[in-house]
Amino acid sequence: MTDISSPKNKSLTNAAQSPLGKLRVIVQPLLGQIFAIGMVALAFSSFGPNVWAYILSQNFVPRVPDWGVFAKLPLVTLIHIGGATSSLVLGGIVLFGPKGTPGHKMMGRIWAVTMVTTAFSSFFMKSFAPMLGQFGPIHILSVWTLYSLPRAIWYIRQGDVEGHLKTVRGLYFGLCLAGLMTFIPGRTFYALIFG
Repeated sequence: MTDISSPKNKSLTNAAQSPLGKLRVIVQPLLGQIFAIGMVALAFSSFGPNVWAYILSQNFVPRVPDWGVFAKLPLVTLIHIGGATSSLVLGGIVLFGPKGTPGHKMMGRIWAVTMVTTAFSSFFMKSFAPMLGQFGPIHILSVWTLYSLPRAIWYIRQGDVEGHLKTVRGLYFGLCLAGLMTFIPGRTFYALIFG
């Protein structure tokens, strides 16, 4: 008698998979990272063809931070920076710390709130490379964040730990890339560190 509730033989399933299906299995885990890198490339392309010449011509000599830069910023920008900085620190603790613990769950919830704060506040800020009114490529990343966070929560509530982890990793990787972009000449953190 055959047990119909037993899982399918994976070797038979993989043997019948089409080449396109095999490619999907390889590419799908990388989609979040590919998307984030594409957003960075799009942001750089909006500066024009001489973006690298401009960036390389800047004087990247670190100095004592000029904290007075923050005194000139609007409140929404300060909220955005606070949310992003909190998300960066908390996200690292949650992502690289022990999983499934009460502390992980609590910090994960707080991280989700700081990520929503960061993404939502960006819609009230003008892009450093505007393409549609005040909105630019970085705002696409904010929309992606607001779409992906509920997905990450849904995955874990469905018991799909792998889907949850992949989504959260993609969000954190995108946050790190967006953070690096704040050091582009003319942006706040460039002015803070390099003058």
